[in-house]
Amino acid sequence: MLKAGGNTGQRQGRETEAKPVFPPLRPMAAEAVEEEEISCVSGEGLAFAEASFDLSEFATVRLSGCKFKNCSFYRTSLVKVLIENCSFAGCRFEGGYWQNVFAEESKFTGCDFNETVFKDTVFRRCLLQYANLNGSVLRQVILDETRLTDSELSECKVQGLQLRAADLTGTNCFKTYFSGTDLTDTEIGGITLSKDFAELRGALITPYQAGGLVKLLGIKVQS
Repeated sequence: MLKAGGNTGQRQGRETEAKPVFPPLRPMAAEAVEEEEISCVSGEGLAFAEASFDLSEFATVRLSGCKFKNCSFYRTSLVKVLIENCSFAGCRFEGGYWQNVFAEESKFTGCDFNETVFKDTVFRRCLLQYANLNGSVLRQVILDETRLTDSELSECKVQGLQLRAADLTGTNCFKTYFSGTDLTDTEIGGITLSKDFAELRGALITPYQAGGLVKLLGIKVQS
């Protein structure tokens, strides 16, 4: 395995290109919650420590300003869920299922998402530092201004992943293949890859990012 050099997501001597605006997924998620008022559960300012929500189903739920510390959500299902300004510290989500989830301005520091399925899910301005997503499925997932740094993202199945001003610095991406993914607006310094960079085949990167990766092979690039 090889680690990419630092700051391989930064640009030098060029302006940041305008990126297409993502669909208004937050209003869509909010509408989904409001359409099912009868079953909608709203939690605001709640705090839990070492609580167990294992094998639970959260459907049409809005969480705002809530704090969860060392809680367990083992094999828990989240469908049509809004997460706003919440904090999840050291929580377990292994084997979970997330669909139509919108998380905004929230922290998932040190959380374990091992072998979790994410579908049609958005993380906007979120922090997922020291998170474990090994063996997870990311299908139609958006990381918008989100930091997934110093984390585990190996052997994941990726389809339709979109990244906008995202940060993967120091993350282990071994055997997670980004074919068809645009990484030009993503920080990828220090990510762990296989020796032949197979994970990046078919991905879109900038010349500057490519230069940082080439240096790992001992090739000197003349400026």
